[in-house]
Order: sequence, then structure tokens, then C-alpha cells
Amino acid sequence: MLLTEQEFLEYELNNGIGMHNDFFKDLARNTVAQIENLPVVSVLDYGAGTGVYSDAYFKAGYHIVAFEIFKSHQDYMKKNVAYVEILDEPITTDLLNFIETAEHMTDKELDYLFSKIEPNYILFSSTSQRVPGFDEQWGHISIKEQHEWDSIFLSKGYIKIKDLHLPTPWSKLYKLSRI
Repeated sequence: MLLTEQEFLEYELNNGIGMHNDFFKDLARNTVAQIENLPVVSVLDYGAGTGVYSDAYFKAGYHIVAFEIFKSHQDYMKKNVAYVEILDEPITTDLLNFIETAEHMTDKELDYLFSKIEPNYILFSSTSQRVPGFDEQWGHISIKEQHEWDSIFLSKGYIKIKDLHLPTPWSKLYKLSRI
């Protein structure tokens, strides 16, 4: 059975994925630091969750906007990172922060997203690890091997420029191939 929005938020908060966890905030800050030499001014935090990454981008001086479909998460962000604008629709920015979100999306939803936006860079992370029972409850509907993600982004005009070590071992940085 799939978690409700509120159960999803509570699970995240109970597992340290929120503004109350200094270790998670440090992970977000160190993740953002990996892109400091890129020509990036604006960032879209897609699937922003509790807004910890949005907060880290904001504090690092980037123009940050967030997109999050769950109202419970939006409310949490409005309370804890009120200075981050939450959008009704995603927009093109210099960088798409796309962390642990794509596994919750169908291929059709990914196609639709990339028909609407075209960021210059994508900081991406999505697990390839399957956890029976957990995946269904957590909403993991599209777990892919890492080479499959590379192929998907290549088909959308992006090349992998490097593997990253944060926020997860399967993090990558993609660049629009024509820039």
C-alpha cells in the first residue's frame, strides 16, 4: 500500500530528512558545493521534498525556486524555508536539482517534464537498488540501472560530465550537449 502524502512526510522527518537534522543539512550544503565552479545562477529544485536542498542553494547564493507536488511538503517548506518560492509548474533554470525524484516518475512523466524545461545542467541522483515491499510503499515506480539513466538523459540531449560522490554514491552531473 502506498504511503499517503502525510505519511510520506512523517517518514522522511522521522528518518532525518528535514530542516531539524544538521547532518542532512550538511549533506545538502556539501552537495551544492560540488557545483560551485559551474556557470550557474538559477536552480530548480524539482521534487523539493522538505526543502533542505533548496535552503542549501539559497544560502550558497543561488536564485532557487522549488517544485513539489505534495501539499504536506509544500506546507512544511512554507513554514521552514519561507524564502524559497514554490512554483505551480516547473521552469527552465541553469541547473535542475533532480535528487531521488525520478524513481517516483513514469517514463511518460519524465518525457513531459523535459518537453517543458531545458536546464543547462542536471544534478541527478536516483537509486538502482530495489527493496521489495518498501519500493511499492515508498512510491518507487521506475527504478533503473545507472546506465539506463545515462541513456535516458542522452536521448534528451544531455551528456554525463562526471560522477559525483554526494548526495549518494549514484549521483551524476549532466550537461546539455549543445552548450
